[in-house]
Amino acid sequence: MTAADGYRTSAISLVHRQFEFAGTDVIRRHLSELLKLYPEVDPSRSYPLSWFVFRITGVAAEDESDEDLVISGTDLLADASLLIDRLASRLGPEPFDPELDVTADDVALRLGVSRRTVQRWKPFGLPMWLARSSNGGARSVCRILIVDAFIARNESRIEKAGRAREDRVSKKTAGLESPRAVRSQADRARIARLIGRGQQWLIPLVELQDRVDRSRPVVRRLALQARVDHLGVVERPTFVPPNLDRPDASEVFGVAGSLDGDADEQSRRSLTEVLETVRGSLGAEDEEIVRSRIAAMHFARARAHEGLEAVQARTGAVREHDIDRVESDLRWWGMLLERATISGLGPGVQRFEQSIGRRIEQLPVKRIDDAMTLVIDGVSEAVQSFDPTRRTQGHNLDRSVGLTVSRRVARSSAWAEIKGARRRSMPESPGEISMLRCIPAPVRSLLAPVRWWRMLDGSARAEMEASPGFEKFAIRYGLQTPGRPRSLLETGRVIGVPSTRWSGEVQLLVRDLRRRAVSSLRRPIDRE
Repeated sequence: MTAADGYRTSAISLVHRQFEFAGTDVIRRHLSELLKLYPEVDPSRSYPLSWFVFRITGVAAEDESDEDLVISGTDLLADASLLIDRLASRLGPEPFDPELDVTADDVALRLGVSRRTVQRWKPFGLPMWLARSSNGGARSVCRILIVDAFIARNESRIEKAGRAREDRVSKKTAGLESPRAVRSQADRARIARLIGRGQQWLIPLVELQDRVDRSRPVVRRLALQARVDHLGVVERPTFVPPNLDRPDASEVFGVAGSLDGDADEQSRRSLTEVLETVRGSLGAEDEEIVRSRIAAMHFARARAHEGLEAVQARTGAVREHDIDRVESDLRWWGMLLERATISGLGPGVQRFEQSIGRRIEQLPVKRIDDAMTLVIDGVSEAVQSFDPTRRTQGHNLDRSVGLTVSRRVARSSAWAEIKGARRRSMPESPGEISMLRCIPAPVRSLLAPVRWWRMLDGSARAEMEASPGFEKFAIRYGLQTPGRPRSLLETGRVIGVPSTRWSGEVQLLVRDLRRRAVSSLRRPIDRE
């Protein structure tokens, strides 16, 4: 068997895959058993895989082939160290226990070597993972018993490294040490692109760290910068709400911009049902509620615009809380834009059908999607340019939508050919229509968890809702009704727990949601 996923042996890689979709409680229990087992591994011996799995999980191997798999102690130390790192990253930083663990700085001091040398010795029996200190920061730690076992087995290695460090320090003092080679700009750009793509595919930072062979701080810095580069430029909204800098502005607009469940219900309807619904809802919505929602939408975009400009103007590394707030405001803006577009869809469809002289259902099948795209884009354009504070006679969303859709139809000669065409009936089972298409691409990608959630049927949603940490996930991504997307800091204030204690759990739920959404594509969605 060949190695995979950074492991020396494919056997431990398979063990890791068994833990990929386990819950946090299961991972925490298995990690605790693995840390108890680790000091007992002797690099001079070999161990059966079944023994390793049984010691961690307490489950005996049912496959007889597992009994025949034997792993050398040297490979087991390296692979188990990597497995500890990845399982710990799934949990996020746990509280530091000085009775059990010791920091990496203290380990380096005890061994008489540099901090970097301690990191290099991880595959040789010195695993490290992150723990949360009393001041809230995360620090690399190791189990005290593991350090004791490492010292007992590696006296010559430690002595040799200590002498080398003394020689290196003396050379540096004398000015004889040569400078490190500078990496090329092309190499740095390639690594940055790789990390950016990995973030979009929800690959954990610890795995990206192994793939690009860079330290965790470097990978984290590049990942945060990739998030900034992905957003590009957030344009200032056409209308900027007044009193944007008031301390209570976020609370005021947060109430006005609370999201209901209409967008979720709309996403689960067929095109025929959508058209029937919007035609029946003409004039049904309160105009003041629509105006308030659009004002909150402009507020969210204006705050995201200011936040991104501040991030790009600041010198030094990007701070996660700063870019996270920008992304959360853009998610809020995108979901409000979608909801306001649904409010204007009725007059948009009405004006389009008046312009071409036919109902959308009577168009040729190949033109139906083009028609809906024109209507949705026109309504979205009208919503984004609408000033909710203007109170002159005749200024309302329905009229703005009608004028915008009429101009779009007039600019395209393709729709003139539809006039006089014979009536056609829509297919029996037309596909669903996604209103997320009205949101620009960079922001639409931030709403991937919302799109995946809408793809699930009732039973899959019930399973997700029963998962630990779902409440935090729903608050963060605006899936509660009423609710709105929130940043890490805002979510932490709502639930009363700092984000360092639950952000890893939410990331696990996002990965699980993506897996379920992909699986749901292979079966029909339950509309009940």
